[in-house]
Amino acid sequence: MRFGSAVLTVVFCHIILSDSTVQAGGIEYAGAGTQALGRAGAVAARADDPMVLMYNPAGLAELRGSQLLLGANLALMRACVDPIGYYGWGAYGGGKPSRFVDAKTGETLTLQLGRAGQIGPNEQAYYEGAYDTVCLKQGITPVPELGMTMRLSERVGVGFGLMFPSVTPQGQWGDAQGLVRGRGGLRPAATRYEQVASGTIGVFPTVGIAYRFSDVLRIGAAMRWGIINVDNTSQAAVLVGTTPANDILARVRAVDWFIPELTASVHVVPTDAIDIVAGFHYQDDLNAAGDISLTTGLYDANGVGRTKVNQVRAVKQKFPWSAWGGLRYASRLTPRPSGSGSTDLKREAGGRVRDPFEEERMDVELDVHYEMNARHRELSVEYVPGQTAEFESTAGTVTTQTFPDPSLPVTHIQKRWRDQLSIRLGGSYNVLPGLFGLSAGVHYENRGVDPSYMQVDYWPLQRLGLHAGVRVRVAHTIDLMLAYAHIFQETLVVGAPSHQNFDVIGMQYASTGAVNNIDKRVGVPTLGMPGPPLEEAKPAAVDGEARLTQNFSKALPGTPPAIVNAGTYRSGIDVVSISLNVHY
Repeated sequence: MRFGSAVLTVVFCHIILSDSTVQAGGIEYAGAGTQALGRAGAVAARADDPMVLMYNPAGLAELRGSQLLLGANLALMRACVDPIGYYGWGAYGGGKPSRFVDAKTGETLTLQLGRAGQIGPNEQAYYEGAYDTVCLKQGITPVPELGMTMRLSERVGVGFGLMFPSVTPQGQWGDAQGLVRGRGGLRPAATRYEQVASGTIGVFPTVGIAYRFSDVLRIGAAMRWGIINVDNTSQAAVLVGTTPANDILARVRAVDWFIPELTASVHVVPTDAIDIVAGFHYQDDLNAAGDISLTTGLYDANGVGRTKVNQVRAVKQKFPWSAWGGLRYASRLTPRPSGSGSTDLKREAGGRVRDPFEEERMDVELDVHYEMNARHRELSVEYVPGQTAEFESTAGTVTTQTFPDPSLPVTHIQKRWRDQLSIRLGGSYNVLPGLFGLSAGVHYENRGVDPSYMQVDYWPLQRLGLHAGVRVRVAHTIDLMLAYAHIFQETLVVGAPSHQNFDVIGMQYASTGAVNNIDKRVGVPTLGMPGPPLEEAKPAAVDGEARLTQNFSKALPGTPPAIVNAGTYRSGIDVVSISLNVHY
């Protein structure tokens, strides 16, 4: 048996990588920042607060005076997978008993899977039991925003801060070891080869500058330094198939300390009532180094849990880029000011802030964003050679296996994202200008993933978002903003491939390198024994046919992996946001 690069391949196949692209699409929802959330992300052409650093850095030359913004978004995601299949699919085992332990209660279930003559009611219930639904246990983490802007002259505006993307929530699938309590008792989650847990975080210091050429034209750019800490746990299989005794729990932690980004925009004001903005966002690729903790013996009834930490040379990924345009119409109460605003607060307006909240009755904006997600086709993983994983038996014997396989120093893992188009329509109505205002909006995004490769890490699906917000000015110079959004996401059905005899699948894999079928026999003690397939009723309609494979150590030449992502993916997101913006 070659332990090789197989374990690492599966682990990295579903790393949660915190894409720091600032525009929505892919792993993000529309509306980073309270005002953007309340307007469905339609804020590119409304220069009103320090969030212009993300959406329109040219707007730094449009902001009046100086501002300090503190805010946070909190996204609550309901996400579940109803896997298609049975626990017995691919559970061969070669006579290795499997053991599940409930970490909270200590309850233990041992199953003699793959052991001829020892298959009792519990084993048969496992083999013939349909996969149980697995839902996300979300980690509750608010996404903060901090920004400060000021004017250096009549023509130059600057800003800096910590700006974070509005990333969809992360968390845990099953318990910390990937177990769920299903209809038949303790079971390994069917999603465990995709992901068990994730907790990736990032920090993004940002600085921007804009120049006002005339009353008509402003240009600007913002540089961001991304620091991303990857933290992901999933499971890999030592041998072919899905027998739990062969599973290894693997936690990957890696850091890229410098990911440069550039956002540039042009802001045109042809008349007082019209704003037109075009922008582009570039982000360098991820190249993170770190380690991988491999815990063996987790479900092996004849093994003892043992963890070995090894080094990873690089995790590489191309981040999406994006381009956008915005058109805004405002019903103004006063003419648009033409200076820097440096003296507005004290002289021109008697201590009142000059901005769209004060000087407009209402506005409406339409933004169109094009997300270049297709750059994210795959992850590549480079291994440090000459390392080992350790296996300990209940008798105390410790054995080691070397990885990676010298013939596979780099693994390429398919993600198959697609470009997305995002349309946002939103606006604000100042019921009491300068005192109280309301915002609302709607946004739509098309699907951003090939359904055949859908996974539980991120959900770049077709979306429809309904948004609303409120704004109150306190003590003339302090704005309190609140916003809420409900984002509907499509239900995606990924069908299981058709059935073929295991040996036929092996020959197909050996000749083409692709897995196009599943062996759906259950209760098979050895690979070669025949048995009738056990199939679920096929869905009436599917969006794609599953193609995501469980990469593993190939025990025999030509031995194919199992396909692990068939199922129905259901999700939705609720987002709340609050911020405080101080004018000074």
